[in-house]
Amino acid sequence: MSWVRQLFSRRRLYTDLSEEIEEHLRERTAGLVASGMSQQEAASLARKEFGNSALLEERGREVWQWQPVERFLRDAKLAVRQLRRNPGFTFTVVLTLALAIGANTAVFSLVNTLLIRPLPYADPQDLAIVVRYLHGTTSKGHVVDEVDDGQDGETWELIRDHVTAARFAAEYHEAEGVNLEAVHQARYVKDHRVSAAYFDVLGIKPMMGRSFTQEEDSPHGPNAVILSYELWKSVFSSDPEILGRAVRLKGEPYTVVGVMPAHIQTTAIADVWTPLRPWHGGEGGGDNYQFIMRLNKGSTWAQANTQLRPLRPDLFNHLLKGATVYLGARPLQEDLADVSRTPALMLMSAVILILVIACINIAGLMLVRIHRRGSEVATRLALGATKGSIVRQLFIEPLMLTVAGTAVGITLAFLGLASFVSLLPPDMLPATEITMDYRVLLFAVLCAAASAIFIGLIPALATRKFQIRASLSGRTSAGPQRSRARLILTTSEVCLTLVLLAGAGVLVRTLVYLQTLPPGFDANNVTVAKVSLDDARFREAADFRALLQKSLDTMRRIPGVESAAVGLGVPYERGLNNGFRIVDGPTAGTGMASSSSYVTPDYFRALHIPVIAGRAFTDEDTTESAKVAIVNVSFARKFFHSMDVVGRHLRLGDDLCTVVGVVGDVTKEPGVMIQAPLATEPMYYVPATQVSTAYLTLVHTWFQPSWIIRSSGPISGLNEQMQKALEEAAPNLPFAEFHPMSDLQAKALSQQRVEVLLLTVLSSLALLLALVGVYGMVSNLVAQRRREIGIRMALGCTLPQAMVEIGRSGVIAVIVGLCVGLGVAAFVLQAIKSQLFGVRSLDPLTLITACLLLLLAACVASFAPTLRIARINPSMTLRSE
Repeated sequence: MSWVRQLFSRRRLYTDLSEEIEEHLRERTAGLVASGMSQQEAASLARKEFGNSALLEERGREVWQWQPVERFLRDAKLAVRQLRRNPGFTFTVVLTLALAIGANTAVFSLVNTLLIRPLPYADPQDLAIVVRYLHGTTSKGHVVDEVDDGQDGETWELIRDHVTAARFAAEYHEAEGVNLEAVHQARYVKDHRVSAAYFDVLGIKPMMGRSFTQEEDSPHGPNAVILSYELWKSVFSSDPEILGRAVRLKGEPYTVVGVMPAHIQTTAIADVWTPLRPWHGGEGGGDNYQFIMRLNKGSTWAQANTQLRPLRPDLFNHLLKGATVYLGARPLQEDLADVSRTPALMLMSAVILILVIACINIAGLMLVRIHRRGSEVATRLALGATKGSIVRQLFIEPLMLTVAGTAVGITLAFLGLASFVSLLPPDMLPATEITMDYRVLLFAVLCAAASAIFIGLIPALATRKFQIRASLSGRTSAGPQRSRARLILTTSEVCLTLVLLAGAGVLVRTLVYLQTLPPGFDANNVTVAKVSLDDARFREAADFRALLQKSLDTMRRIPGVESAAVGLGVPYERGLNNGFRIVDGPTAGTGMASSSSYVTPDYFRALHIPVIAGRAFTDEDTTESAKVAIVNVSFARKFFHSMDVVGRHLRLGDDLCTVVGVVGDVTKEPGVMIQAPLATEPMYYVPATQVSTAYLTLVHTWFQPSWIIRSSGPISGLNEQMQKALEEAAPNLPFAEFHPMSDLQAKALSQQRVEVLLLTVLSSLALLLALVGVYGMVSNLVAQRRREIGIRMALGCTLPQAMVEIGRSGVIAVIVGLCVGLGVAAFVLQAIKSQLFGVRSLDPLTLITACLLLLLAACVASFAPTLRIARINPSMTLRSE
């Protein structure tokens, strides 16, 4: 008989078998009656001769059954009935698993996109970025182990001409804002400057037109631009005749040579692409480029690294004497994820801990559930059920709960992924879109499988020494095996919760430290707006000075404006790194690097930055007057080793500048020695009226200067009035964005805020789960030892003594968990040391606070269930005996 017939005709087959057995019994009974027996005697003897008909029928049915499947379905039906009888328990477990697995799924989507999923390019394993490796110990004893992907123009020319194992493309590491004039309107768009081979190396082809040619990518080559699909559609109305047309970009005509496909993902988010034109001069004199390489067919990475390493073996050795410096290839995906790797893995570790804590909590609930079902399990064992069938049944319930929790969790992760991504700061977002692919779903399934095994294994092990007689008599107690299991589970929960609390605590302290750094200026009633001056109309210094004067004069006349200024950089933002030489004093002739900025005379007054010595800039500091500079306190102390620096001289390029003042430090994003998101560092200022045309052309390629307005209070329509004032000075020159100064601090600390928010939520959830676990453990002890407590109270034990006796079990578990957790936390906090600023990884205050918080909350959770002891009646307990 075919299996198809067995599958669809099983009910008829069962009926036929029953009828056949009955026919045999009738025939035998009829034969016995014919031999002289009565009907009753004949029927009884026939059944005795035939045997247990029900058992024979059941064994006959097994021929047409798939036993493993049948047993699973039977156990599943029983599990569903059991779970339906306890909706509160079922809902709690499913919700807990859904939140834990959903959080893991969402965060793993980020980790998958950053570190696992291949980049959306052809043969992504053949893509790498050229980096500079620095290893060893300097002459001053400092250990160096760094990887730097910033390269200069000379290195570009060397690898282009000497490395044959790969093709190379150069890019500026991020897209910069530029001005686009289209459809009679000026727009601020993101321009990513790339070399001619950029799209070819990535394996991306334009939807329309072509990529850049070598002629367009050469110094002083013809201007060309490639549009993104989104810009082509929104601004140029999907014009099919756009190719070959000139558009005004950066104040001059650019010929459109191509349009990219929709939703392409490159190494930087951009609206347009223009030729980079890399060479050893201009911006190529510094480490302002990044080089992407694609391995040629038939070549290996070993060959490429062998050709790269000897090109510049002494690169920067004058700065790091004793350290080894060499070029090499680093996988492109690894480099793109460099900034986000540690925060992403930190979040991933946190949500995994949450899942473990949730599983521990549910396993504890399952232990309680097994104890309460003791008589049921004992009855099944007494009736002949095997321990294997009992264990199988105990695994089915966690499996079904986990399947339900996983389904809900994946749904929550899918619905909440966009909200989760919106919380992440731009620096943490990968170049590609964060989505849930098959790897994410497979991870969720693995989480579910591991959870089901863990949740079901511990209760199953607890049934190994199940006492049938005691369970049937109703006199079960919390034996040492079961009590030890609950103690271990609760201790583990507390240990992991302490780790999360300590991690969140040190990150909170880091954020507090960064937020409370003395700003060095007054941010109240200050509005900042950026403008792109990478524009042909303002490359000449005279045109630049005219723009500043006209726009600032008009803005100062806005009612309520106290002062207006312009600066290349503002507090809380990264400034320009520039070199200089000290001309006089003991360190004369020494070359140094510092953050720098050009500013207008009212800059320090607009921001209320104090002038500590000397003077601020004035309108008399012009191109015809002597070159001057102002330094901050950190600059004076680091490079002059004194605050008496007025009258000293600096060599800035070809200019000899006299230091005319010292101003206070301001908090900003460091640019030279990056040690924290915000800090103070040496900085010098020069008058905006004394900078040269060559300087402006160079710095405006990377930085957008800011117009700064200080008002006496809120001004209605200030942004619109500022834009109108700028348009009067220069038509079709848009402000990029307007910000209150306080927003810049929040922007600079966005990553820290997200880390603190997510870890605080996760650690709070862990704390709640741990307290539920402690409460459940003590509550179950009260229920199990109710008879014992009643007898002891009848023999003279007082209520407080009974409460302490039971409640101390929870406190002991918490204390043991805290001791173990401190050791684990010491290891984990060292791993996130790179994310901490202004606080030690093993911060005593944080660890003590976390321990006290856990201990206090656990004491409440331990002794709250013991209040039920007061309802125990000793006389009723003795009467039941």
